[in-house]
Amino acid sequence: MKGFHPYRRLLQLALAAVGLQLSTLGLGQSLTFGLFGRLSPDHLTPTLEATLPLGELELRARLQRDALGLGLNGALELSALGRLSYGAGFSLGFAGWGLQAGASAVLGPVAASLEALYSTTPRSSLWVGDEAEGGLKLGLGGRYRLEPRQTLGLQLGFKNSLAGIASGSGELSYALRQEQTYTFGLGVDDSRLYGLLGWRGELDEAGTLLEATLRAGQLNRLEAALTTPLDEEQLNNLKLRLTVAYPWAATLGVEAYGFRADASYDGGFSLWLRYILEFGGNE
Repeated sequence: MKGFHPYRRLLQLALAAVGLQLSTLGLGQSLTFGLFGRLSPDHLTPTLEATLPLGELELRARLQRDALGLGLNGALELSALGRLSYGAGFSLGFAGWGLQAGASAVLGPVAASLEALYSTTPRSSLWVGDEAEGGLKLGLGGRYRLEPRQTLGLQLGFKNSLAGIASGSGELSYALRQEQTYTFGLGVDDSRLYGLLGWRGELDEAGTLLEATLRAGQLNRLEAALTTPLDEEQLNNLKLRLTVAYPWAATLGVEAYGFRADASYDGGFSLWLRYILEFGGNE
């Protein structure tokens, strides 16, 4: 909207000021500059992401042309028992606002995660990398290790859209780890039934890792990720990510040497280019 142009200009100036301050002081654990472009509707959105250690916590900040977000992450080591991670965030933009919170824990053979999100607008309006849905979203996941090579998994979800339409999902899986890991499962998403088949393993002696998951039935989706070392010390990796779904939607991602590019199609084409600066922890 034309009336928002002065405020957008202020946000752009704030983005540049925050980036300059963090890079000058060397305080940011990481700083990511990005540019997101979409053909329909036609627009360009500069983005900035930063993390800053605050004692035992980590402050996360993100800023785009018409929205900003702040969050805190933390973790609690439970000695030999396991680990608890948690986080919360708030986003505010011209289109609306959103809240999110989550926690995950690993305790012996049990791993569990909980996520809750609420927004008054599609979350992609508050951050270009988020899904184009709004309203309430809840997710609960768990894994139980039957023995070192066998694991049971359960995922439950609930959504209540901005239009007040409620839907649920559930997925039960079984993973068998040998030299490679094979995963089998069944799921339901908003009354759509599907089967799950997954594979994870190394492709060569250099440590190239491939992970692929296929969901097929009334819901169809393929997700694949390939990671290969770019040097003998494995300090730099090439990461490729591919997601294809029907009805037709697709995402292709490439990451190496701090650069990342994500191209997507979901009825319209978009491209997100980013460069990540790592400053390391404070001394």
